[in-house]
Amino acid sequence: MINLRFEVYILCVFYVLSKNKAMNKLIYTITLSGLLLASCTGVDEEILPVVGVYRSHILGVAGPFDLIVSSDRGDDVLMEAPFDGLDWYVLRADIDDRGPGVMDIDIPSQQIGNGIRISGDGFYSDGTIELEYRIDYGDEKLYFKLIGTK
Repeated sequence: MINLRFEVYILCVFYVLSKNKAMNKLIYTITLSGLLLASCTGVDEEILPVVGVYRSHILGVAGPFDLIVSSDRGDDVLMEAPFDGLDWYVLRADIDDRGPGVMDIDIPSQQIGNGIRISGDGFYSDGTIELEYRIDYGDEKLYFKLIGTK
C-alpha cells in the first residue's frame, strides 16, 4: 500500500516539473488513475475464518471479554479488546496462512494510545486464537498472553 504522504509528494513533484497546462492535465490524469488503482486493495478471502467475535481471557489479568476481529485490507485485520485488561484498544495485525485451518498472526509495533505501543505475534487454529504481545508504557514493558475461542 502506498503511503499518503508519498502520494502527495509525487503530485507536488509532478506539478513543479510540468510547465504547460496540457502536460499538467496528462500528468494529473495518469497519476490519479495509478493512485486509484493502487489504493483499491480488497480483502484476502483466506483470512475470513479468523474474522469474528471471540470469548477471551488474558492469562493472570482479566476476563472474560470479547475480542473483536474484523477484516481490513488484504491479509490485515483490526482487533479490538482490552489488551492490558483495563482499557480498550484497536490494533492492526497481519495474517498469514500456514496450512489447513492454521494461520500465523503478526502484530507489528504500533502506537495504540498516547505513549503506548504494542507488538507481538500469535496464531489461529480451528476457532481458537492465541496472542502473545508486549505493551510499552514508556520505559515500562509488560508481557501478556490472550486466549480466545469463537
